[in-house]
Amino acid sequence: MLFSEVAARAAAFLGLTAPVPRQFAFEPDSVAYEDPDTGLKFSSYTSARGISWRVAIPEDIPEGDKIFDTVLQVEAPIDVGWAGFAWGGHMTYNPLTIVWPNGNNVVLSSRIAYGYYSPPEYPNAEYRIVKTGTHVNATHFQITAVCTGCSRWGDEDIGFTELDPEYDSTLAFAYGDYPVDTPEDPSSTFGIHDSLGHPVFSLGTQAKNADFASKIEQL
Repeated sequence: MLFSEVAARAAAFLGLTAPVPRQFAFEPDSVAYEDPDTGLKFSSYTSARGISWRVAIPEDIPEGDKIFDTVLQVEAPIDVGWAGFAWGGHMTYNPLTIVWPNGNNVVLSSRIAYGYYSPPEYPNAEYRIVKTGTHVNATHFQITAVCTGCSRWGDEDIGFTELDPEYDSTLAFAYGDYPVDTPEDPSSTFGIHDSLGHPVFSLGTQAKNADFASKIEQL
């Protein structure tokens, strides 16, 4: 029995008042966000640098292996060199989505890291950039992309890891203020991050979208 429960029962026996024991849980760092461009509902986190990372998922998740498409939207100040998102909540051995501005366009690169060096390309996560939610202006750039392969990763040797669509999930971000080496090339190398973080996203309550497949097909 927990000490708090013992104290509560003892207080009740003595006719004293005591606080009711409660469960402790981390509050999510994300907020609910409905995108005016795509109409999708996102779980959104904005860093101190002013970069927003947003995740949208289907309302109906398949049973079993829980493989499903996801949507990532990144909005960042135009002077950010690159912004990255880690679907597994850490730098190595999970899909990384790296984006950066290139003139009037935004480049997306699928990567995976095996150590603390510029991560190689990752072919197991495929992206379709949504033009409706992708644009550049004088102050910010934004990209919206559908990912196939970001909800489950790994192999038979090391096992598989899945994005949990029902509960709060610790995901991760990083960014660099210096531009990538070759902005027009999705396979460009880039420098080490200037900052990183591990916010908690409430996917189960903020990111789910009814008729997800039909909505993203129309975008």
